[in-house]
Amino acid sequence: MERVTRKVVRIERPFRLGDANNPAGDYEVTTYEEPLGDLMYDAFRRISTKIYLPPIGRRIGMGQFVEIDPQQLEDMVG
Repeated sequence: MERVTRKVVRIERPFRLGDANNPAGDYEVTTYEEPLGDLMYDAFRRISTKIYLPPIGRRIGMGQFVEIDPQQLEDMVG
């Protein structure tokens, strides 16, 4: 069974990810993990980390979820 974790992170500086430059602000990050198997304790392996990028400015429409490297995210958050 997959485990999904959501959190909001604050990115202090504008950044480029996806199709556009993104402003500093609060962003939702979702991490997907899968169990490692039949162990005596719960253990999971990360399979995907995505950040939600809302529409920028006055553009109407849906935002997008973009795959992000966890280390890149850590560098952006500080």
